[in-house]
Amino acid sequence: MIQSIPEDVSTINMPPKAIFFVLCDFIQAMAVATINSAFISAVFIILSSNSCNGLFNCPTQESQALLSFKTALNFSDGIFSSWVNGSDCCSMWDGISCNNLTNHVEQVNLSAYTNHAEQDVQSGVISGSLCNLSFLKYLTLRSIGLTGTIPSCLGNLSHLNHLELRYNRLTGTVPPVICQLTNLSYLDVSYNLLSGILPPCLQNLSFLKFLDIGFNQFHRSLELTGLSSLEQFYALEFSLYDHITSSDLALPSSVRILWLSSITVSDTLFHNLAELTYLVLSDCVLNISTTWIPMFQLGGLYLDSCSIGGRIPDWLSTQYSLQGLTLVNDNIVGEIPSWLWENNPQLIQLNLSGNHFNGSLIIPNRLVPWMTLLDVSRNELTGQVPSLWPPYLQLLMVNENALIGTIPQSLCNLTLLEKLNMSYNKLNGNIPPCFANYKVIQALNLGDNRLEGSIPHGLCSSSLILRNNKLSGAFPPSITNCKRLQLLDIGHNNFSGDIPWSVANLSALQVLMMKGNRFSGSIPSEIVQLKRLQILDLSSNNISGFIPHNIASLHAMSVAREDGHMLSALLNPYHLFVRGKGFKSYSELGPFETWVYQVPSHDDLDMTVKGLELHYSYILSTLTGIDLSNNQLNGHVPFDFGKLKGLRFLNLSMNNLTGVIPPSFGEMSQLESLDLSSNRFYGSIPAEFQSLTSLECLNLSSNNLSGSIPQGGQMITFENTSYSGNPYLEGCPLPKKCSWPKFAPPLPSGKDIQGKNEDYREKISWYAIGVGLSHGAGFSCVMLLLAVRKGWRKKYFKWVDKILKKIFPSIRNKRL
Repeated sequence: MIQSIPEDVSTINMPPKAIFFVLCDFIQAMAVATINSAFISAVFIILSSNSCNGLFNCPTQESQALLSFKTALNFSDGIFSSWVNGSDCCSMWDGISCNNLTNHVEQVNLSAYTNHAEQDVQSGVISGSLCNLSFLKYLTLRSIGLTGTIPSCLGNLSHLNHLELRYNRLTGTVPPVICQLTNLSYLDVSYNLLSGILPPCLQNLSFLKFLDIGFNQFHRSLELTGLSSLEQFYALEFSLYDHITSSDLALPSSVRILWLSSITVSDTLFHNLAELTYLVLSDCVLNISTTWIPMFQLGGLYLDSCSIGGRIPDWLSTQYSLQGLTLVNDNIVGEIPSWLWENNPQLIQLNLSGNHFNGSLIIPNRLVPWMTLLDVSRNELTGQVPSLWPPYLQLLMVNENALIGTIPQSLCNLTLLEKLNMSYNKLNGNIPPCFANYKVIQALNLGDNRLEGSIPHGLCSSSLILRNNKLSGAFPPSITNCKRLQLLDIGHNNFSGDIPWSVANLSALQVLMMKGNRFSGSIPSEIVQLKRLQILDLSSNNISGFIPHNIASLHAMSVAREDGHMLSALLNPYHLFVRGKGFKSYSELGPFETWVYQVPSHDDLDMTVKGLELHYSYILSTLTGIDLSNNQLNGHVPFDFGKLKGLRFLNLSMNNLTGVIPPSFGEMSQLESLDLSSNRFYGSIPAEFQSLTSLECLNLSSNNLSGSIPQGGQMITFENTSYSGNPYLEGCPLPKKCSWPKFAPPLPSGKDIQGKNEDYREKISWYAIGVGLSHGAGFSCVMLLLAVRKGWRKKYFKWVDKILKKIFPSIRNKRL
């Protein structure tokens, strides 16, 4: 027992020796207590550890249930490779979490190991063995290719509070036994093939906060008023029935987030939704009275591609707490009303793109000081670009309007700007030099204007688009120091001079577009050091010389890709921008961040593909191509060019290229478009072209090709225009099928020509050597005899004099 000691020991009336023994007892007692506490803590840690040599392993019944579930899924080694019989499922298996004390399985989460775009599991059903996990609380089987129905035995999992079956191919109905999951707070069955009527007993799930039934085939009628805890409800295209109206929905007053699509909405839907905070409607028809005043105050409103009568809804003027507002592709006409800014001083994100707003763009920056995102693109705005902007803007899109004048210097004060798009306007003047001071800019698009002058020194961005202007000068050396540059498009300007070898310093570059300028000189061989380069367009310049002999070293073009992922995070078609949290992916979104604004990347490009000028609004990793057409290139195409197996588009037309077409072209299995027209290629079309099964467009016209056209694979699908202008070429689809004329024998192709040329050169070389040696030997012998024999020498010179006397008199006579 520990004795208590007064704070002031000096007041105790005891001899010093007694005090000493009391202090010793106290110290000893404290030491014992500390040791006991440490021992108990150590024992607790040992007992609660899942990694303690299997002291409490996953229960055998539960691990066997999981293995049976795995077997029913027709698994591949990708997701379940760690699920090995005999190992501890709690500590060794991916996607499994257990209780720290009992080791019962509490979580099965496969979402982190799958992707609905790339499924490791192709098909399978939900095994009833999963229902043996009686302590399960969290079950997520997202995008693993599930088929069949939802097993009724899931209703026996009384501890379950999270159930997600999103992105599968489940059929049938939602079984009524789901209503037995009284602890359920999260239910997501979206993106399946479920049908029928949702069980009315769902209203008994009093703890349910999240419900997503979107993209199914449910019956149109939904009664959900009994879900007193429901906060988030998602029903995007949940029914195959047409003319779904808000009268088919009955929602509880607790709903805070509502996301609907393809539905006719009237104000009766909102009659009791006083707590509604975020409203998202897409492809909806709004039949709302002009006098209706909602009982809620929204924080975020998203209306995408809705029919709202061609004007901003009147009820929107009663909202004073908006932080995010998106009215996109709603066919709204007229000027942007001033009350939109005045009523919502907390406005942070505003997207009015894809409408018909007209008039001048006036930004009352003092009324919306915290705005970080503004998109008024794809409208009919006129006048000059405003000089005053909210100081904390991070994204600004005013592209595709009719704005005029110069770019204001005041934009340089937006030091937090990450994305600026002013393309497709009528802007003139120079690019402000202060744009080079942007530190965090990710994407700068000033293309398709009337800008003049040169590129400011030091301008740097991850994506830089300046195409279709009147910019001039040499290739800016400072750009080659922009290490984070991934996309550079300066096409269709007046740039001139050589392409600098230092372009190889752009190690992150993936897209290089320089077409339609006046660049000259040769293609620097150092360009092959751009290992990430996937698109190279140098067409329509004055470039001469040879194609770099090591061009097949472009690594990103030599890798065949089957996926359709975006080229990089920068070039994704949509950035997700969450209020106050910047860019995020879908997987990072929290439960109350569903009103995010999807920002189109506008990192687009124009390419001549398959004979057409195509516009790409975003760039997939599969889009790989080289366009060197309409230049003055000469020489042979490197024989190993076909190593670029990931190439999809190749255009070498309108040059002075010669030689045979390399047979290695047949190795480019993903090639879709090939244009070699208007050159001086000779020889036959390589038979290897028959293996180009992806080829959709071929142009070999206006060359000197000969022989028969290969008749296998895709070659039989092309019209005669693909081969016209080759007088000695025959075979389908050309009408000419005659024999070879004597004056134009068929030329061998490929390495045969190279081998025969070498043999011919070898024969000529030895013949020349023999002739030279024989003449030299004869002349040496004659001179030696004349030098040694004096008599012969006299007779020889007399004979020469005699000849000369006979020649010169006759010549003089002729001259007279």
